[in-house]
Amino acid sequence: MRITNNVYLLSGDYFSAVNNSAVLGCVYGIRTDKGIILIDAGNPVSGPAMLRETLAYFDVNEPITHLIITHAHIDHSGGAAELQKAGAKVIVGQEDAMYCTNGGFSGMNSPFDDSHGFPALNPDICIAEDRAMEINGLDFKFIKIPGHTPGSIAVLVTVDKKTVLFTGDALQPDGITLGLVTLGWQGDPGFSSKAIVDSMMKLLKYETDMILPGHGRICLRNGTAVLRLAAKTAALTLR
Repeated sequence: MRITNNVYLLSGDYFSAVNNSAVLGCVYGIRTDKGIILIDAGNPVSGPAMLRETLAYFDVNEPITHLIITHAHIDHSGGAAELQKAGAKVIVGQEDAMYCTNGGFSGMNSPFDDSHGFPALNPDICIAEDRAMEINGLDFKFIKIPGHTPGSIAVLVTVDKKTVLFTGDALQPDGITLGLVTLGWQGDPGFSSKAIVDSMMKLLKYETDMILPGHGRICLRNGTAVLRLAAKTAALTLR
């Protein structure tokens, strides 16, 4: 799906409807003059192949230069090792780097160990604090939003005159009119409801046109209203 002239939805839940055992987190691509920047990588089985197929469909042939992982779960970072071997620099929140090097959270006393393993990798850049970074001519803001995982990050960037916030699984616009917000899965061994509340409150200081989440519905306008709703939802349900 082409979202703007240079922002694409390359894979996601709806792409894997024919095989429910291969659920994909949403993978987004940003096209630049210097190459493609990916937001997340899908699962290790079908993620990289699916996104390459979608890029080819839209006749996008530039190399993948960077991969930003919003959080290191199998459906978002499972394809990272393959993409890194092909030349992409991998960026991840510092606290989730151990999931990458460990290939998931095996051995961390989680009942989901067996189903959440993925090929291990060593990230190229770890985000230790909120920071700005120029990548391929675009100015990115990396925002630490722990809770869903310890190292979850949101990514804010302006593309095609639209401010876009990638949120991973921290929040997901929901409902027919996006009048609801779903908060992320709570099965991670590092999950913290207090951290999610604090992270949603933190996002209130940002304004955005679009919110592109890790699963489900996307918000193409007035994303700031969704952030306000996410903070309210978190405060009411997780405090």
